[in-house]
Amino acid sequence: MTRYYYAGGRRVELEPDDQYVAVDEKAADAAGVRVGVGGTPVRRLPGGVIVSPRSELSEAGLERLSQAGALRPVFRHQDSMMVPLPEIRVEFDNAKQRAAVRKAIPGAPFQAQVSDESANGLVLRPASGRSDDALALANYIYEEAHPAAASVRFVQFVPKPDVRP
Repeated sequence: MTRYYYAGGRRVELEPDDQYVAVDEKAADAAGVRVGVGGTPVRRLPGGVIVSPRSELSEAGLERLSQAGALRPVFRHQDSMMVPLPEIRVEFDNAKQRAAVRKAIPGAPFQAQVSDESANGLVLRPASGRSDDALALANYIYEEAHPAAASVRFVQFVPKPDVRP
């Protein structure tokens, strides 16, 4: 399945990065799986998510993390590593867009809960808590309701620029 997101109204393709795994630390602890205890350093992300080489986890550990809902997908776009989180931000320019989004939510492929709302937008979370569902839900809302923006929250790593002359 092709994964993508919208940025500035344009569809941006994502490439799965199977060498790494992102893990929700609280869910991993609850499942009794330790991540990043081997010799390879991990990256700690905001929101209690860590990125680790997949090779640092056993197949049994990966399965337990999956069953606990602790795994987050890792993608690449150009030189960036991207981890989607289970949160969608939707922005409106007008009342017509707000109404279209509100109409689209019940018909979405995944159930979602509104966790925050303001005059200019709202924040949704997939009921499943899965990042994959959030990505699909953001795309569905953007394609179905055409708001100003509908995007999953990403944590992104970009290589340091070479600033040498």
